[in-house]
Amino acid sequence: MRNGVRHLLGAGAGLLATPLIATGFIIGVARYRQTAAMTVDWVVLAVYVGTVVLIGVLAGSRISPLASLLPGLAFLGFIGAALVRMALGGDHRMGFDDVPSQFLEGYMALLYTWSLPTGCILLTASLFPSRWRATRTDPLPPPPPPLEAPEPPPLPKRIPSSHH
Repeated sequence: MRNGVRHLLGAGAGLLATPLIATGFIIGVARYRQTAAMTVDWVVLAVYVGTVVLIGVLAGSRISPLASLLPGLAFLGFIGAALVRMALGGDHRMGFDDVPSQFLEGYMALLYTWSLPTGCILLTASLFPSRWRATRTDPLPPPPPPLEAPEPPPLPKRIPSSHH
C-alpha cells in the first residue's frame, strides 16, 4: 500500500475513532451510574472493553500513525482547554450547559478522568518513527539459479572376457 493511501486511511480511522471513544466512555459512566445495585452490568463492561480495545488497535496498528495521533491530540486538547479555562479564572463547567443531563456525569468523567490517559497513550503510540515509514516494498531478490548436476564420469570401457 502506498504511504499516502495508508496515511489517508489512518486519518479517516482516527477521525472516526475519536467520537466512538468519547461516546464509549460517556455512555459507560452514564449507564454505570443508573445501576443502583452493586452487581456487574455486562453492557457497561462490554462498552468499556470495546472502547479500550479500540484504543489498543489504534495504538498498535500498522495503518498510519495518524489513526492514533488525531484522537490523541483531540483528547489532550480537550483536557488542556479545560485546564487553561480554570487557570485563567473560569469555572470547571466547560460545555456542561450543552450536554444532556443524563450524560453529564459521563461527560465529566471523560473530561477529567479519561481524556488525559487516553490522549497520552494515543499520542505516545504515534511518536515511534517506525510507524511513519512505509512498509518495505522492495521486491525480493531473485533466487539463485539451481546448481546443475555435474555430468557423471564416463563409464569404463568393457573388457572382453575370454569365457564365452
